[in-house]
Amino acid sequence: MQTINTPLALGLALALLGPLAEAEKLPVETFFKNPEFNRMRLSPDGQWLAAIAPREGKNNLLTIRLSDRKLFGCTAEDENEVYSFNWVSNERLVFQMKDRNNFPNGGLYAVDRDGTKHKVLNPSHKANREFGGRVFKAVELFDPLTDEGGDILVEVRKGGGGFREERAFYGNIVRLNTFTAKEKRVAYNRGDILQFIADRDKVVRIGMVQHDLTRSIIHRRNPESDWEKIYSADFRTAMEPLGFGTNPDILYVAALNGDKRALFQYDLKARKLGRMIFAHPTYDVPAGPPIVSDKTGKVLGVRYEAERPQVYWFDKDYKNYQAMIDNALPGMANDIKNWSKKEDRILFHSHSEKTIGSYYLLDITDKKKPKMEKLLDLAEWIDPSKMSPMKPIQYTARDGLVIHGFLTTPNGSNGKNLPLIVHPHGGPTARDYWGWNADVQFLANRGYAVFQPNFRGSTGYGNKLRLAGFREWGGKMQNDITDGVKYLIAEGVADAKRIGIYGASYGGYATMAGLCFTPELYRCGVNYVGVTDIDLILKEYPLPKKINDAIDAVMIADRKRDRDWIKSRSIQNNIDKVRAPVLMAYGMKDWRVPPKHGRILKRALDRNNIPNKLIIKANEGHGYRNEDNIFEFYREVDAFLEQHMK
Repeated sequence: MQTINTPLALGLALALLGPLAEAEKLPVETFFKNPEFNRMRLSPDGQWLAAIAPREGKNNLLTIRLSDRKLFGCTAEDENEVYSFNWVSNERLVFQMKDRNNFPNGGLYAVDRDGTKHKVLNPSHKANREFGGRVFKAVELFDPLTDEGGDILVEVRKGGGGFREERAFYGNIVRLNTFTAKEKRVAYNRGDILQFIADRDKVVRIGMVQHDLTRSIIHRRNPESDWEKIYSADFRTAMEPLGFGTNPDILYVAALNGDKRALFQYDLKARKLGRMIFAHPTYDVPAGPPIVSDKTGKVLGVRYEAERPQVYWFDKDYKNYQAMIDNALPGMANDIKNWSKKEDRILFHSHSEKTIGSYYLLDITDKKKPKMEKLLDLAEWIDPSKMSPMKPIQYTARDGLVIHGFLTTPNGSNGKNLPLIVHPHGGPTARDYWGWNADVQFLANRGYAVFQPNFRGSTGYGNKLRLAGFREWGGKMQNDITDGVKYLIAEGVADAKRIGIYGASYGGYATMAGLCFTPELYRCGVNYVGVTDIDLILKEYPLPKKINDAIDAVMIADRKRDRDWIKSRSIQNNIDKVRAPVLMAYGMKDWRVPPKHGRILKRALDRNNIPNKLIIKANEGHGYRNEDNIFEFYREVDAFLEQHMK
């Protein structure tokens, strides 16, 4: 670890404005301790559960036999962590690892549900290097092919380790046996296919291609056919291929219906957009591929994000199951995760903004007498009665654009005249959601209202809002955040003299932009793995150069033509405007926003005598993973805000 200090006590001569809202101050660990289980999935026969669970601080794979609740440890990793898995059959699982900097390490492994018959399907990059390999192979699960003799479909990419190496982004689809590791290629990448999609019979039929700003969909009738282009459009308005139902000639896509994205059918024979399946007047749909029955291949429903996560069920039975669950657990978001192959057992996750939640099993063997059973709590140490309510809000930006967001007020407060922490999301092509957020609940527990604006550039609220954020780093995107703060002040929620800002990644940039461009607004800022040098992020971000440079020029800036703009919006060139103290944290192994962003910022702050502290952790990446580092960081945040938000 490297810690660089400039005394924060040098501070601002601001008067004390009274204590924060009184509440029981819970330990940092309450919010940031790893849940006991996550990513739980039901086996195809519905008799077993698999989950990721911490073991001596590292996430490992385990299984639970439902008949007697006996646990079986499948892995015992002490360096890397399991980050994804799937059932291959009732007995066998396949899983993937990531390293300590939160980066997939290329490894793919298989194991039986009782922890036996462990097989390395593809070694990690580190192991490959130790074996003398120069070309690294990354293998990702494409389809588990449940109950097909232990075979799976995987996407295989090869590269020499460079993040922007072209070949590392274009994989082939390979059939792989999880007992022998024998491979058979089933879909060859011609050198430009970024995404493949297979039909219900596991035939790879669709590819997604991007050249500069043009996104195309290619199609083949069978494995022996040549790829044919069936659709092309500018990436800003292009439809997105999602998947298949029972008919291999009908592709489900997300396409624009006016300003909002909706779920459509696309006729592959006629090569035209067909029937619209579902749309929402306020929100984009869907949030991911349609939900398809493992038993029949029928499209059952579609997920989307409204004020809370929602599913629109086309299937009458599942609509009834959802209603049954929601009636039993009111006020919760109840997400069906998966089901047995016979669809007689359904696994679902019940959660809210006040709790990580619990897993339940719905047994519908007898449809007339369904049985619902609570399986386990994910974090039983969290008391929802001590957590804070989160509600959706909306306001109008200075140019008339409607901005959505979320406001969390401290538990037990009257919601008025509160110290406010602005918490902009990363991306910026992303969004915030209603639900459990450890950062938000931690800050609210310390007495702060927390504001999460889905500023222009955010996803989920229509194409107009998303596109309005292009080339607006530090500009209109930042104005939306400022306008939201002023709205909350005008509404009497926020105390204008006690406003702070804290964000990660792009949110870290927005934090510093707030301190630079509206210095009168904020008392302090916390920049967590945030971008400070726009030119640096454009130069080094790990995507194929021929694609990324063209998109960056449209979404952010052109490195050659926009030199003056880049300088004007980069943080280190605006430090002379900053008045407030800054806390910064980075990871030494961060490949997205390297710690040089923090060092550049610190030097600029020091030159201008701005109180600051920079924390750099040696074995962390883009966001801390080690619990001890996480706890230390949030204790620093706690002390920092306590000092500067009084």
